[in-house]
Amino acid sequence: MQGHVSTCPIRMVHNMKLPGTNAGLTEVFKKALPPDVSEFNGEYLVDMLTTFPSLKRFSHRKVFYRNNDRVMGNNVLFNGKFGYFLVQEGVCEELGSLEAAVLNYDRRENAFFIRRVRDHVRCLEKDALYVGRFNYLFSGRLYFMGYFSLEKIR
Repeated sequence: MQGHVSTCPIRMVHNMKLPGTNAGLTEVFKKALPPDVSEFNGEYLVDMLTTFPSLKRFSHRKVFYRNNDRVMGNNVLFNGKFGYFLVQEGVCEELGSLEAAVLNYDRRENAFFIRRVRDHVRCLEKDALYVGRFNYLFSGRLYFMGYFSLEKIR
């Protein structure tokens, strides 16, 4: 349509334009590739793309590391660690059982309400940029809460 101006917000992440709506990001997530769990290593800047305010300006990060044969990680905000997780192979059943890396927060180090978080992550650019779905497990069912991006910084 000539002269049409989009009112849909767009976010620039790692030189890539991402839509600012759940519907648009769902399409991006579906087209992204399933990452290999072993490729997660180092620090990634977290940007909440929908639903929740972004804490990117406060340097919200996820740090991934190896522990024996497992990939694990935690969140960092204001130099404080929280939200410890295990990275596992899995599927995003809500979107047709797409393969995804699952960040499973069901660990004893976490407060009970954090233990129910399950993030599904897919790859937009290997070792550089990922898109994730933030989910919350309640009464045996996952509830979608919003999208986020992970941008490798170290």
